[in-house]
Amino acid sequence: MNQGVKIDNVSKTYGDYNAVDHISLVVNPGEFFTLLGPSGCGKTTLLRMIAGFNTIDGGTISFDETVINNIPAEKRNIGMVFQNYAIFPHMSVRENVAYGLVARKIKKDELSQRENDIMKLVQIYDFRDRMPNQLSGGQQQRVALARALVINPGVLLMDEPLSNLDAKLRIEMRSTIKKIQNQMGITTIYVTHDQEEALAISDRIAVMKNGKIMQVGTPFDIYRHPQNAFVAGFIGTSSFIPAKANNGNITFDNGKVLKGMDCSYHGNVRIALRPENAKIVPSGTGLIDADIELAIFLGDYMHYELTLENGVGIQINEYFQSDLTIRKTGERVGISILLNSITIFQED
Repeated sequence: MNQGVKIDNVSKTYGDYNAVDHISLVVNPGEFFTLLGPSGCGKTTLLRMIAGFNTIDGGTISFDETVINNIPAEKRNIGMVFQNYAIFPHMSVRENVAYGLVARKIKKDELSQRENDIMKLVQIYDFRDRMPNQLSGGQQQRVALARALVINPGVLLMDEPLSNLDAKLRIEMRSTIKKIQNQMGITTIYVTHDQEEALAISDRIAVMKNGKIMQVGTPFDIYRHPQNAFVAGFIGTSSFIPAKANNGNITFDNGKVLKGMDCSYHGNVRIALRPENAKIVPSGTGLIDADIELAIFLGDYMHYELTLENGVGIQINEYFQSDLTIRKTGERVGISILLNSITIFQED
């Protein structure tokens, strides 16, 4: 049975360093929940605490209503997929997949049925008799996934499982993982530093920084409604434009005013602008002028890096249409902002 996970005021310290700083989270049964953040933010430490590989210095972790702080890792009914696969090189694919079932003394007939079913599900049945050194990286990761799932864990934990794969294979494998998770309905806690990966596969995401939770929400909410500048800058790409707010009017350094914003704050602000939420218009016709510093062709769109009149750098994407003109480096243009798509933060 899939289990919910409750993390209540959990902490982990190493000397004076708070690797996990009093975090509280609830992961619902059957949910695909991702811990996302830069290296050193505490996401893997927290995952290892859930797994039982790291001790818990404060707070409690529960599976459903059972506190697991003092339950050994091997008795927590978890499946674990590691970054480096951690499959046994001296065992065949079949033997690797069956390892957890053998350790649990599952009867031979049931063991054979379960390992065959899971190998077919993750599409490794056809090379069940191969050794790991005869497999590609993606195939090895499928073996690791099958081994974690075959024991029917209450919770599946995945620590950067795709980071060693090339870009195309990562996209393929993340789709495979999400489809299997949907099919099995298994509670999954996934660790990654890759924002696109997190947005693509998660039901909800917790963005972490310096051992703390910055925001928890659906991929849509995290991207469209970041709660602070760190989240706005870490998830996707955001440029930050300084301005002043006064009862819903935003005044830029050049004196032009953006009116009618839902913002009662008075004082210095920063506007978080995503590349798709601004348009390039003729110089003098937008809210602010800018010079194109770099133009990059990316297939279905052009990516521009520009410098505003006040020296601030921003990024804008222009998607190809039949009449789209490729703009040149050094060209001066105007910037028009899509009002309903920006986020305004106080300067601090």
